[in-house]
Amino acid sequence: RARLTAIVLPDGASALVRFYRRGGMVRYLTRDLFWTWPPRPFVELAATEHARARNICTLEVVAACVERTWGPFYRGWFVTRELIGSRDLWEALRGENHTAAEKTALLKKVAGRIRWMHLQGIDHSDLNLKNLLVRREGTEIHVYIIDFDKARISSAPVSGRNAARNLARLYRSARKLDPNGCWFSEEEWKLFGRFYHESEFHET
Repeated sequence: RARLTAIVLPDGASALVRFYRRGGMVRYLTRDLFWTWPPRPFVELAATEHARARNICTLEVVAACVERTWGPFYRGWFVTRELIGSRDLWEALRGENHTAAEKTALLKKVAGRIRWMHLQGIDHSDLNLKNLLVRREGTEIHVYIIDFDKARISSAPVSGRNAARNLARLYRSARKLDPNGCWFSEEEWKLFGRFYHESEFHET
């Protein structure tokens, strides 16, 4: 993922600009050019607004824009209001000396948010530790889910198979970032899975 650029909005708040870049081997050929239609920034805008309408905690979108280059190719940007004080889940797991109870509470909260997202019909096929943001608000930990450009929206809850695929993607992310399980152990992953399946989470 490209680095985020911070800008100041007219109301004095800050926003973050994300420039879309290719991943995988194709990035060596097309780098920052895309040809999918509708353009990825607009797909992510629509999916994010669907998520917000279904009471999924996510970022407020400020803008989505593209620049046509030549033929079907374009570059894209996505701008969101900055969530001050938030950290991605990977940073949160590494950045604090959590007590066992605090870490359990954090994992339970994240699992509940993902479960609620699936119940609301949002299949997030690129779920990973870096697109889960956590922020302490008062005495509560709040979890925000971001990067919906590859999400699929349905009027029915996500199927068990697709939910399992989302969770498997999250697990691969954890093992890639933390191969030795120093911050997110196998035992904690099993606990996380139990929280997900037992969750009675509601939007409030």
